[in-house]
Amino acid sequence: MKTAGIAFASGWLFYEVGMFLPWLLGPMFVLLLLNQFTAIKLHWPKILRTTGLVLLGVQIGSSFTKDAVVLMWFDLPYMAFMTFTIVALSLLLGLLFKRMANESLATSLLGSIPGGLSQMVVIAEEVDSANVTVVTMMQTIRIFMVVSIVPFFAVFLVGREASELTQQTFLFSWMPFLAAIFAGLGVYWLMKKIGFPAAEVLAPIFTMALVQTVTGQYLIQMPYWLVALAQVFIGANLGLQMEQVREKMNWRMGMAIVVNNVLLIGFSVLIAYLLAVWLPEYIFLDFFLSAAPGGMAEMAITALAAGADVALITSFHLFRLFFILLMAAPIIAFVVKKLDAKT
Repeated sequence: MKTAGIAFASGWLFYEVGMFLPWLLGPMFVLLLLNQFTAIKLHWPKILRTTGLVLLGVQIGSSFTKDAVVLMWFDLPYMAFMTFTIVALSLLLGLLFKRMANESLATSLLGSIPGGLSQMVVIAEEVDSANVTVVTMMQTIRIFMVVSIVPFFAVFLVGREASELTQQTFLFSWMPFLAAIFAGLGVYWLMKKIGFPAAEVLAPIFTMALVQTVTGQYLIQMPYWLVALAQVFIGANLGLQMEQVREKMNWRMGMAIVVNNVLLIGFSVLIAYLLAVWLPEYIFLDFFLSAAPGGMAEMAITALAAGADVALITSFHLFRLFFILLMAAPIIAFVVKKLDAKT
């Protein structure tokens, strides 16, 4: 109750002063500071984080109409270009981090590639030469930096007005709604069974996209308070993820992580600019949030608040997530294991 009270109070405070994404950034910053600089015992139940991700997944999935799903096929070349360039630069930055922080090759590469905190940690645990603690810190700090920096810049970028966004006519219907619930439970069970990453947010997205595409109906209209609740649940979890970082990190490693992430974010901006020039029918904000090396959930929340194309941005992040988890990260782990065996 204590942690929840602090989380909601900080969200309300950020909301009152007019901060961007107050219900996400308020709990995240306040709980991070309390966790790092006070002796207050704070705990956030996993069920609340899961609930927040499910609610967010439903909100994101509702943006996937039949037209949006069809457009994804036309965007595949751009998704591939953005993903390949960002992953290639991540690997180069991993080599730079290795020299700056004097860490192992496995630690540097797995910590630099933007494939998700929990997923990269699991892969790092399977590589003997990888320092799991450092990989965890690199991934956590990158997400924290992106979630802090990207929304700040998004405020100054031109998004779409409410009249420009696709307007869905909401008319509740029991049959598609029940079909979505049962399909979602089945998709979630299957994802957990095969160990698929981020099932809590991906299962609702896939389910909503599938049912809305097949039926042509807009299934649910989430009220603002429910979206804000999901943001509080996710923001509080992010704030408490960074446990006692000051005790685990030295100055040299801290500088290396900051340089690594600033360069990656800067390169993402460059890629977004090139695509926006190449494809003038899109807006820069869409590509900026699509290229940002942060979590899909956090970037989708930013897109919702900034007037960006949520379905497009989610599609880009899904493509990158699948490529990294199914191809790039396993290949990196395999190569590093072979190098370790030789040495």
